[in-house]
Amino acid sequence: MHRKAMKFAVLIAAGSLALAGCSSDDSATDTAEETTAAAEETADAEETATDTADCVPAHAGLATVDAGFLTVAAYEYPPFASIDGESITGAEGEILNAIAALECLDVKVQPGSGAAMIPAIESGRADTTMGSWYRTAERAKIVLLSEPVIIDQLTLISVDGVDTIEGLVGKKVGSTLGFLWNEDLENVVGDDLSLYETTQSMYADLASGRIDVIVDTYPSAQSALAVTPVEGAASVVPAPDERVLSTTMPGQTNFPVNLDNPDLVAAINDNLNTLRADGTLESIAVEWGFSPTAVAVTEPNLL
Repeated sequence: MHRKAMKFAVLIAAGSLALAGCSSDDSATDTAEETTAAAEETADAEETATDTADCVPAHAGLATVDAGFLTVAAYEYPPFASIDGESITGAEGEILNAIAALECLDVKVQPGSGAAMIPAIESGRADTTMGSWYRTAERAKIVLLSEPVIIDQLTLISVDGVDTIEGLVGKKVGSTLGFLWNEDLENVVGDDLSLYETTQSMYADLASGRIDVIVDTYPSAQSALAVTPVEGAASVVPAPDERVLSTTMPGQTNFPVNLDNPDLVAAINDNLNTLRADGTLESIAVEWGFSPTAVAVTEPNLL
């Protein structure tokens, strides 16, 4: 039975029950309401089942960790990645939701710390992950890398208006553990570089004056400043400086996949092309505070 027809039948049944129970006793009315609610839930379930059955995957026969699901290792790294209960969100989360839909898969979240994400892919506990994982030569040895998803740019955040790499010299500089530019920064500023486990604590130190400059990405900075405002802070993308490779070759995020599943990474790449062509990628990027050019076609690189 189609959903509209079923609901019409439910309303007739509910009306009949109400007429039969016209008295000071509310039990008949309560029964009618319960019957209506139960029938509508059944109709919704049947419609969902029909929609799932009618779904045709863009790539038939994909192997995933858990059949029928795209298992995503996830941690909090807004605006790229966030966890909302049993769902993923953020720019990369929404893109993965769209990819899963194209493959008729439900998303299953496997939460963990940032350090646990790539190992979850290596060990086969998750199909992919999100959270601004750059395409790097070292990473390519242990996982398959998808085509670029979001182009990320090194950004300087300060109250003093520091706008060059040279301007970092003599300043107290903060960065987050794991960023590829940390070694280059250490060569520039030495012991004045402090590495933080969380962006929140780093921005709190900028607000209190314990550090002078933060090196981050533009979208990450805007998200962090919304949570931890720093009066007078400005975000500047510095000019290329050969001392810090990330200024000359911006990071490209990707959706890594286990080395033994080339079909899945090929499907992800095809789906990225589809979502870019129909405007979905640009729409998601803009919604989450990125420039439309952040998801433009770009030549893949390995940092």
